[in-house]
Amino acid sequence: MERLRLAVKKEGALQFLSHLDFARCVRYVIIRARLPILYSEGFNPHMKLSFASALGVGVGADVEYLDMELAELVPVADVIGRMNAVSPDGFSVQDGKYIDAKAPKLMAVANYAVYDIKGPVTRPISQDELDGILKAFNEKPDVAYEKVSVKKGHKVRLIAVKNHVIEPVSGIVKKDTVCLHAGILETEDGAIKPQQVWDVLRTQFGLPVQADLVLAWRRGIYVRRDGMNYSLFDGV
Repeated sequence: MERLRLAVKKEGALQFLSHLDFARCVRYVIIRARLPILYSEGFNPHMKLSFASALGVGVGADVEYLDMELAELVPVADVIGRMNAVSPDGFSVQDGKYIDAKAPKLMAVANYAVYDIKGPVTRPISQDELDGILKAFNEKPDVAYEKVSVKKGHKVRLIAVKNHVIEPVSGIVKKDTVCLHAGILETEDGAIKPQQVWDVLRTQFGLPVQADLVLAWRRGIYVRRDGMNYSLFDGV
């Protein structure tokens, strides 16, 4: 049986859910839509449902992808209509497509995401000053970020930021808010979070913004190969 791949939107109050809570919300939508989804076998069966990524708390998305396995072939338009009819505010199915059951899993191929990152300033900043800060970051060949894992006894891991932020970061000043646009590549070593890019610019390059009052919005997620971005519907 082919897998059904859906592109969904996560916004509003739902962007403040953890990934586990968001996944639980999607499962409830599937149940309410009465879709014939398959379940795994064993003592603790679960829906055959998987996501492209785990969006952090406070991160909304124009598009998130999920795969599901159905017991029968339901027309894509019917799936979209049935799910949207019972979805909570902030969740909607935008598009869908059946793909080969042997196609790679979403998490194995979705490796590039584009974000808008914004937050309030700590003092007035001009567009020229922001451009200068971003120019310094974009032109510096190596930038390291110290990630501290509290759960692992405050273990520190260095992230090579430029292995993940491979294209120039851009931004604009809107009154008392800085809005950045950044692409992040996931490698075999993992990735960097958009909030961590914000922190790097704040602590290492003097961006005068609040540390914690930052929100991120994912504009797109792709399969990136040979410098090109491909849709997760077509790039598998």
